[in-house]
Amino acid sequence: MATADLNKLQQILANAEDNDAVLNQIRKQVAKVNELMTELNTMLAPDYKVAKKERKPRTVSATGKRPGRPKKNASAE
Repeated sequence: MATADLNKLQQILANAEDNDAVLNQIRKQVAKVNELMTELNTMLAPDYKVAKKERKPRTVSATGKRPGRPKKNASAE
């Protein structure tokens, strides 16, 4: 009888540790969802304006050619 109670107690403790880990994961995910919801509310606000990204100009190559794969020549076929 005592071993059955001890086994049951060990099982309860193991389940509690697993449940605690799951609860911590849920808390982290809920925090992420809350953060994303505030971002979404900000974007849906009527006075929201999109911030344009500043793009870097292309660097000029020394050869003057554009980057990428060269075009096929009809005479090469």
